[in-house]
Amino acid sequence: MSFFNLKKKRKHLVFVTYDGVATHYSGVGTISKNIINSLRDFKSFDNLKVSIAYVNVDKNSKVFNSECFNASKELIEKSGGVLAPLYNGTKGESEWDMWRSFDEWNLGCSSLVKVLNTILKKEEDSFVILSDTPFLFFAKHQHLISDKKVKYFYFPLSTGKNHNFGDEGWRKNRIRAEQECFNLIKKDKNAKVISLGKKFAERMEEDYGLSFGKNDFLQNGLCFDKYNNFLNKKFKNEDLLKFGISLKEDDKIIFSWGRCSIAKGFKELALSWSKIYKELPKHYLILQIPNNSGEPNYFAEINEILKKTERCIILDDFNPNIWKTVLRNENTEIVCIPSLMDPFPHTSIEAKIFSRDMNYITFISDVDGAVDAFSEDEAVYVDPRNIEEFSEKLLNSIFMDKQQRRSIIDKNNKTVENFNFHNIIKKFIKNNLKW
Repeated sequence: MSFFNLKKKRKHLVFVTYDGVATHYSGVGTISKNIINSLRDFKSFDNLKVSIAYVNVDKNSKVFNSECFNASKELIEKSGGVLAPLYNGTKGESEWDMWRSFDEWNLGCSSLVKVLNTILKKEEDSFVILSDTPFLFFAKHQHLISDKKVKYFYFPLSTGKNHNFGDEGWRKNRIRAEQECFNLIKKDKNAKVISLGKKFAERMEEDYGLSFGKNDFLQNGLCFDKYNNFLNKKFKNEDLLKFGISLKEDDKIIFSWGRCSIAKGFKELALSWSKIYKELPKHYLILQIPNNSGEPNYFAEINEILKKTERCIILDDFNPNIWKTVLRNENTEIVCIPSLMDPFPHTSIEAKIFSRDMNYITFISDVDGAVDAFSEDEAVYVDPRNIEEFSEKLLNSIFMDKQQRRSIIDKNNKTVENFNFHNIIKKFIKNNLKW
């Protein structure tokens, strides 16, 4: 019997996103990519059809991602669904064309109305997952869908109250629009908000008056098989030379990575390093923080702080092979996830799975969703905003007893499988597509 033979009536799952299909430039794209790849790997589609609606881009532009697009096409072909491009009012040549514009969000949602009214069939049970803030706006368009039995899962991956992005006026408009949409969803028996993690759900409950049941989570995770070519390797400092990183054989590493955004807490880590670098003559702080978040002043601020210190390396480079190599480097001692406003960063899960048989301890911010990946005995919890405490804990961990260090690392390894996204998406579908 197929996994999907929950009922005789066929299920039609429509996944809607602006990144991860024709482009891949953000964590939203990584989540979309994981959803698509996990669904694509299912062995049977006897009772499930999957369609994808995505914001279109110019396929001749430099931002077009053929790998993501081909994976999406393969899923559609296997399941018998539709790959539907949505309206993009710009030239579709910039990865930020969609995300910054309220007008584009509304245009995308209007375009989605036409797509859904075209591809949804009343003889099927239809479910729509709407990814991130731009498609939260669809709550204002949902009444235009002809089939009134469709179920909608609104899947915000940040909020205006949780993420201090954009100028004050833009952010206030975002928060106002979000509250309006959340209020519409709360009144609709065929719609609900789902959360990436427990900590982010708590924030949305507090900030927007939402509530979440046990099945209202599509927890973040990773497709482990995509990392196998690194997880069975170990590296030394000399292996970093190909990335322009020159260290002595016995130099030690404190590492953090992710897009350079105020949400990620890199400024707090830089300030903590500025307090302790003189006491750590054999350690380097390496930050892989590509300046692609539309926050250039924040990137400049971090550079200014670290100019006054020594032994720090800033990499404005998205190349994933850099962070993978550093995490599997035997000289990496501390890995920091100091995020402040992230619902559930992939970096926390990446740090978790890459730590197997390695020597580093993970520092986890306890003020946002990063904490969902680690219990208190699997990492060092820290409030990055408390610079004195942050710097003190860094020093203590570097000089920590080897047995205590090993205990923390080994406990973390026991819960890695909880974040296997193939299992997470199966559980979500089983619990919700019979809703």
